[in-house]
Amino acid sequence: MKSLLKIYKRSYSKKYLAYAILAILFMIGDVGIALAIPAITKGIFTEINSGRNSLSYVYQTGLLVVAVALVAVITTILNNVFAQHLSTKITRDLRKDLFAKVQDLSFSNVDKITSGTLMTVIANDTSQIQQIIMMSFRAILRSPLTLIGALVMAFVTNKDLLYIILGVVVILGFSVMKIITKAAKIFSSLQEKNDDLNEKLIETISGAREIKVFQTETADFEKFTKTNEEYTNTIVKANKHMALMDPIIVLVSNLAIGTVLLVASYLVSIYTGEARVAMVGTISAYISYLQQIIMSVMMLSMVSVSLSRAAVSANRIQMVLDTKIDIVNNEVALKDIDISGEIEFRNVAFGYVDEDNGVNAKTIENINFKIAAGSTIGVIGSTGSGKTTLVQLIPRLYDVTNGQVLIDGHNVRDYDLNFLREQISYVTQEPLIFSGTINSNIRQGKEDSTEEERIQAAQLACASEYIEVTSDQYEHAVTQGGTNLSGGQKQRLSLARALVRKPKILILDDSMSAVDAKIEATIKANLKTLNQQTTIIVAQKIASIIHCDNIIVLDNTGHLDGYGKHEQLLSQSRVYQEIYASQFGGANE
Repeated sequence: MKSLLKIYKRSYSKKYLAYAILAILFMIGDVGIALAIPAITKGIFTEINSGRNSLSYVYQTGLLVVAVALVAVITTILNNVFAQHLSTKITRDLRKDLFAKVQDLSFSNVDKITSGTLMTVIANDTSQIQQIIMMSFRAILRSPLTLIGALVMAFVTNKDLLYIILGVVVILGFSVMKIITKAAKIFSSLQEKNDDLNEKLIETISGAREIKVFQTETADFEKFTKTNEEYTNTIVKANKHMALMDPIIVLVSNLAIGTVLLVASYLVSIYTGEARVAMVGTISAYISYLQQIIMSVMMLSMVSVSLSRAAVSANRIQMVLDTKIDIVNNEVALKDIDISGEIEFRNVAFGYVDEDNGVNAKTIENINFKIAAGSTIGVIGSTGSGKTTLVQLIPRLYDVTNGQVLIDGHNVRDYDLNFLREQISYVTQEPLIFSGTINSNIRQGKEDSTEEERIQAAQLACASEYIEVTSDQYEHAVTQGGTNLSGGQKQRLSLARALVRKPKILILDDSMSAVDAKIEATIKANLKTLNQQTTIIVAQKIASIIHCDNIIVLDNTGHLDGYGKHEQLLSQSRVYQEIYASQFGGANE
């Protein structure tokens, strides 16, 4: 509940305090009117039963009840307006805070939390919080106030019938709490099942092409069906417990009304005079108060369920907000300095740590090399050798487990993170293209780039070839994920986005795998003419890196097997020899 209380505090911040106070005041007014109406209408029944045959009091009281009811409508509407405003705006702020946090999270943070959980937290858990905040200013305070107020009014109206109402409160309270306690445990696991469902949806949507190509729709559907069934079964299990609530409330309610009528009938038989005449109005008022008490207990039960679910959601939200970001700036960070692009790895090791199981799986280990500024370096190795991990350490997408990565002699951890990444462009094999235009995608590399700079970047990446044949050229619409572009077009657009910022270090992680050999050669020739950056090319094919100044070779254990020129590696690196033989059909040719 601590996490939920933290979120509740937002309601009473300076920003929203006025709305919170107004919502509470109108809610109190609404409760007061609801409690007053049975007391007012009680007099009507007493007057009718008195035999005085004067209806003026009845008419006057009836008009008063109508006027009070109209005021109640206004207070209810105003209460709802302020409650909805509060809940909507606070949830908006929560989503903004969560989104900002997600943007700050490192890759390892996201790996640990999982993307499915983050989606559920931002989309579903915040909706639970919105609902509970709205209920807080409409029902959570209203229910106990109505319960206490109805008990007080019942006591004032007739002490003899109060014991029936007290009995109802005890029976309903005990029954409801037993049901809620069982259901609350299930709701906690429900969110985890929702995470699994979201993870499966993300996996299926992002891997739609692979699923269709390999015709694994049936197997994938079966996996989704299993996950969906587990989620559904958890909901059904929770609903089974909650389904007991309504019948119990209806049963107790009817028994209580019947008991009130029986006891009231007995009291009528023993009362005399005005007390006997007033009993008809008393019965009417008591049944009204009894219904208010039952409704408030029922509302409290619903609120308790919502609170238990909201508490789970609040814990998950707070878990994300409290996640310690493991890649942060030093207190005194280097920035606004000239960088040449010299890179050095000193005894570098990296491992993915599984804190739950105490496992530290080393991906690369004992890596040492130095890259001269302005040079072009190739990176090659067998699948799973850690090529991508190696280059991701340079812009600090991950931090090393041991050793140091240095740029211009300074540890990358000593640089201001934003400044460091401004100097580096990283292009992946599967580039993410955003919905918008060609221009907006290139501009993402440098927001303040000029049109001339964007055109030049597209020309260097050989993207202008397909851009300039379209009718709207750089304003050509691009769909989400670049589905209206080919794989090679997406890679060239992504490269243009990287080049427009004129980086000091350019990392190409197998990012020309979808372009033909002629275009690849042209792009590499264009890059050499720039002579402005250190270029690292991760590749699967030796042909893609054969002319690099030096080549880094990793073995399948993540160790450095060789570092040098093509001719040196053919004589010194066993891994390079094996790759060469497999790709060219012979060795040392």
